[in-house]
Amino acid sequence: MRYLDIEFSTDFLTADRDGDGVSLAFTRQERTLLQHFTANSGRLLNRSDLLSVLGEQSENISDRHVDFLINQLRRKLQDTPRAPRFIRTQYGEGYVWVAPRSPQSAENPDAFLIIGPVRGLRRGGVEAQNYIVQLTEGLHAGLGPDRKVIVDETSRLGTQHFTIEVVFHRHDGILHAALLLRHAGQFIGMKRIDHRAGSNDVGTEDIIQAIWSHLALPPPSGGLPDDLPPWIRQHDAALILSGNPDKVSWRDNARMLEKAMDESPHDQRLRVMWALNLYARLLQSMSEPDQWLSQHEWQAIEREIEETSLSVLAGLQWMPEMGLAVAKLLLFVNNDHTVLAEGLVDQALRHGSAFATAAALRGEIAAIEGEIDAACQLYDEALELSEPGTEFFIYLMLLKASALRAGNRLDELQALAEQLRKTAPLAHARLALLLSPSLGASQTSRNLVGAELTSSVAAQMLQLLYNVFGRRFKNAEHRRNIMNAPIAAFSIAFGDDVVSEKIRCGISDPA
Repeated sequence: MRYLDIEFSTDFLTADRDGDGVSLAFTRQERTLLQHFTANSGRLLNRSDLLSVLGEQSENISDRHVDFLINQLRRKLQDTPRAPRFIRTQYGEGYVWVAPRSPQSAENPDAFLIIGPVRGLRRGGVEAQNYIVQLTEGLHAGLGPDRKVIVDETSRLGTQHFTIEVVFHRHDGILHAALLLRHAGQFIGMKRIDHRAGSNDVGTEDIIQAIWSHLALPPPSGGLPDDLPPWIRQHDAALILSGNPDKVSWRDNARMLEKAMDESPHDQRLRVMWALNLYARLLQSMSEPDQWLSQHEWQAIEREIEETSLSVLAGLQWMPEMGLAVAKLLLFVNNDHTVLAEGLVDQALRHGSAFATAAALRGEIAAIEGEIDAACQLYDEALELSEPGTEFFIYLMLLKASALRAGNRLDELQALAEQLRKTAPLAHARLALLLSPSLGASQTSRNLVGAELTSSVAAQMLQLLYNVFGRRFKNAEHRRNIMNAPIAAFSIAFGDDVVSEKIRCGISDPA
């Protein structure tokens, strides 16, 4: 049985995906879901329906387990919640199998971008044909080998991919080309090229920039209740275009933002996104052992984040998602902006509908103020509204983990850490200092984040943990709960000097 680019065995035990030669294997519960989905193609299946099907195999099945299985299927099928090919989420209701069954996909499902339809090719002659070759090669090089670009001169405009409609017109010896970029049929932008023979300017960089902007920037008119916050959108955009889910994203985004700001220097959204990318640089600094930031460099970046955030406040009233982004940044720099951030969240709720992001930020504010129970309830609300397995979902789990650790609720922390280990093993491994209820010798002797765990690395890790999570709690006991276990483990391994004076002061009770 073929659905799009995957050929399934009749019992759904295995499947083969076109193009990369990958063979897939499915667990018993995954097979049960696949059989039920495909037998009810196009029908809305709520969680109760899916629970009843799975419940015949085990009594220990919950809503969260259904979401976990859906997430595992999506990973195997290379499906995404934002652009579903197989399983679509019906917000607040359930799931729908949307992949058509056919002997061969009519929509090139393994393509990331389709060049087509192409109009005026015959009148454009050899030069137009060469132009299409140059454009294809340029996009291949710019997007990388994991993002397939194909030419389909008769492609339909309603396809679910990124598409470039090319329209040629020759006049006075010059080949004019209009490139119309769409995503899932939605018009994104147009690039006009006046192409002369021998020219290498085919518009590749502008097309990639437009795709990045579409993926990274929230729509000016506001989004849906479960839309990703701007800082997650931007991170995801870089990873989608790079094709590498483990890649550090801030460098790619910095290049895109610099070009976008040169072209639109007065766009306040881009200034906020620049500050968000600086925030991403700080968070990702531990993933680049050869690029670790000194405390002086860290503080300089935080000052730029703060100054940029405060400078755009006047223009945020009608950009609710950007207001939420600024609130996030002001909470992060930890410089007595809690009241201002809370006001921005309230303003965003009056003018927008980004409920999941707003609940997460309200949870952060509650945690900062020491209201751990309220913070966890708000994080749970945001988790319920978000798509399981996404970067936003993982981010929310980490926020809740920090609140649980601050509140010394270690049994709940252990359960959450185990859930995260199954959902995002890489994030779980990198954040062992936060997620492990206790730390032993095995966790202070192994290699972490690609670097040998020396006293210098340990000091950097402690400082990063404190900067990102520990210092944000106003209650000194909560700060100690975040830091005590890793401090104790690293001090035994490397001595007391591994703990900076800033951390020692931060976890001490005020005189």
